[in-house]
Amino acid sequence: MMKKMWNLSSGIKRDSIVWIASLVLWLFCGCARLEKSDDIALPLPTQDIQDFIKDSKTLNPAKKAMLKKEYLEHFFAPFDRQPQHSAEELQWGLNQAYANLGFGENLLPYIKQEIEALEFEANLQTYPSVKKPAIVTRNSNLRVLPTNKPRFYNPKLAGEGFPFDYWQNSSIYVGTPVLITHYSRSKKWAFVESGFVSGWILSLDIGILNDNQILELKKNQDFLVVTHDFTPIKNVHQEYLESARIGMLLPLLGSTKNKYESQIFIRDSRGYAYARRVILERDSFAKFPMNFSAQAVAHLAQGIVGEKYGWGGMFGNRDCSMFLHDILGNFGFYLLRNSQAQMRQKNAESGQDSLYFDVSSFNEEQKKEQILQNAIPFGALLGMRGHIMLYLGELDGQIYILHDIWGLRTLQNETQEGRKIIGKIAITPLDIGKNIQGINQEKLLIKRIYGIRNLFAKSEFDDAR
Repeated sequence: MMKKMWNLSSGIKRDSIVWIASLVLWLFCGCARLEKSDDIALPLPTQDIQDFIKDSKTLNPAKKAMLKKEYLEHFFAPFDRQPQHSAEELQWGLNQAYANLGFGENLLPYIKQEIEALEFEANLQTYPSVKKPAIVTRNSNLRVLPTNKPRFYNPKLAGEGFPFDYWQNSSIYVGTPVLITHYSRSKKWAFVESGFVSGWILSLDIGILNDNQILELKKNQDFLVVTHDFTPIKNVHQEYLESARIGMLLPLLGSTKNKYESQIFIRDSRGYAYARRVILERDSFAKFPMNFSAQAVAHLAQGIVGEKYGWGGMFGNRDCSMFLHDILGNFGFYLLRNSQAQMRQKNAESGQDSLYFDVSSFNEEQKKEQILQNAIPFGALLGMRGHIMLYLGELDGQIYILHDIWGLRTLQNETQEGRKIIGKIAITPLDIGKNIQGINQEKLLIKRIYGIRNLFAKSEFDDAR
């Protein structure tokens, strides 16, 4: 994300800027009334995931071993493959922008020359120009085009404008293997492919690996995952290097009673990666994969319930699919990056037919019956167009979900749509907003669900001993 450095020479200038910023914010909020429906009361249930734990079942050891093997194969896949995308596929962001120029950070329309400048920088006529295995050296963003500038659709429309930057593809964490397949004309940006998402990343946020480094990484048998989000990663001198995020994978190199030894890679001045030893507190990390159970998922997810919504991982937050990718990744489930890909993702052993249930043709009550009959609490994804949720189970006659949600569609009047913003990771009923005046009753989540996807078969559960 962009960082602006201000060189202010006096307190008067600072006060003026604060006053101007406050005025702009006031004016913007005044123009955004269609987005925020603050007059609609939308109570949420108690945000305690423990309320939904009904058994102590865990995945059997064979399934856990298989998940680890498959996860690591996906994780390290960029080191072993050819570029997966064509120049035409990389062109789609430019095509979208030429068809609809969109709006910039000043909420004014882009001009064609600005898009042409991005096309020139992308230099897709030479794609793919390289094939270099690398690793992410700083928590970063993957962009649709080589720019940190945002592109919004009409900010006056509900569900558009901030924070929906259509040039933001995903965030990506330190330690993630990638394949560099192309550089922008200035080489400020590199196009990279990871095991789950691709996009443009700042060249300063990745380091090129040599064959020996790749071999050593792939030889690791044990890895760590993060259990407390934003845990500081420090070197042996206790100097801050990066923040550890749930969903991140780090090699386990050694351990003591209270510490783990690991490493992250740093980029040198020539763009190559070198390892830095780090010492981690055991109470903020766990061996990968964690044992899957309702209790374990609840404990992990509870720590980020209430985290603000982040479109495409913006501002270090998560969106609906990244929330599931990160939380479930700790247990060995390697999910793709966006919601529709996660729903279509095929289980390598069982196949999608045995784990997926199509409910698109059912009415509201029939969908509820299908969910109660087929979905595994804490182990099933519920999908609708543009959104995905984790099924928690039934409580007091209500079906509940855990999801990272922007908001519910509202009806301002007969022609204007708005949003009741939730804007965070939250536990909600599946029919949240039902019979609440102002909420569009035809667009409730339950009515828009088209499928259920279990992450595993019920037969792969073991009773905890």
